[in-house]
Order: sequence, then C-alpha cells, then structure tokens
Amino acid sequence: MFGKMFGKKAEGEAAPAVTRGAGGFRLGGAVAIDALLFKANPEAFAFEPPAGDQPIEALGTVDLGGGTLLHRWYVEDDAWYQVKTTADQVDEIKLFVFADTINPPTAEAFRQWVEPTSDLGKPELTFNGHTYKRVWGDGAASAWAPPIAYDEAVTHPPGGTADFTMTHYSMLYQREVEGLSGRFEYLFVTAEDYGPENFDVVY
Repeated sequence: MFGKMFGKKAEGEAAPAVTRGAGGFRLGGAVAIDALLFKANPEAFAFEPPAGDQPIEALGTVDLGGGTLLHRWYVEDDAWYQVKTTADQVDEIKLFVFADTINPPTAEAFRQWVEPTSDLGKPELTFNGHTYKRVWGDGAASAWAPPIAYDEAVTHPPGGTADFTMTHYSMLYQREVEGLSGRFEYLFVTAEDYGPENFDVVY
C-alpha cells in the first residue's frame, strides 16, 4: 500500500505510458519556454512569454481540411502554443500571448468587426507601438480582406471546465523584429462567437 502511495514500483512493473499529443504536449501536463532570447533582447518584442512551468489547461482543435490541423495548447498564464500538423507531421509551432480583449455589447456590434469598415482585415495594424502587415487574404495587398472563418473545438481534462465549440473570424499579421533579421513576431486578431449572445474580440 505505501509503495503505491509514494510511487514505488514493484520489481518488473512497467511505468504507465504517457499519451502525448501534437508537438509532444498533453492535457494536464506542463511546459516552460526558454526565455533567453527575450531576456537578451528586452526591447525587441511587443510581449513577454509566460514564466516558469505552465500547466496545460485546454486543447483547441481546428480542422483546416486536407489532413491539416491546428492544435492549440492553452496554458495557465494567458498564452497558447499552436502546433500545425499535416498528415500527423508537425509543420510549425508558434507561441501566442493574449494581449487584449474587447467585449462587444451586442450581436450587431460584434458583426461590425467582420465588415469592411473594421480594423480586422486591414492591410496593416498598429498595436503596442509596432506596425504589423497582414499575412492572410486574397486580392490586392492594399485592400481590406475578410477574416477567415472556422470552428474550434475546445476540450479540457476530465472533471474540469466543460468542453465547448466556438466560431472564429480571424486574421494574422506579422512584423520582422528589429535587430533580429529573419525573425518574425505575429499578431493574431480574432473575433470569437460562442453564441448566442456571448462573443469577444481578442488580440
């Protein structure tokens, strides 16, 4: 009894396998970022990464079709790691930090965020003193582009927060980081519709 309680394994007993998801992450696990680059260039970035070991509290999954998925691993301190896979092979991993949230008071106010008069979809956005250029969108680079619409299914560890699905209207922007040639910082802006009267806009 005490051996089991304190983690002692009986001789010959195999440790239980840990199932990991895309990028090696798993719900209920933890992750820490190597912050050396940020510490060495404290003025270069518009955000700070989460510090220390960060528990993974939720997983968001987006099916882009053609065997391509986005796996969004949400951690405790308002950040998430996005792992893009194609045919179960990792294409890229990005870290995003929640920087600002706007709560439209009505459905009509929310709809205005996905219309041509909105900042969401403009060729350029300025945020925290930095200018970012739009990455997504067809047509002329100088014209407004409609945000990309898709659904995200969010799951949590058993016994925790209830799972849910939301609809995004998103746009991705980027800038080359000053003094770090070839390294880009991304600004992800998304209008989130949880329905029927629950929505927000997140930077």
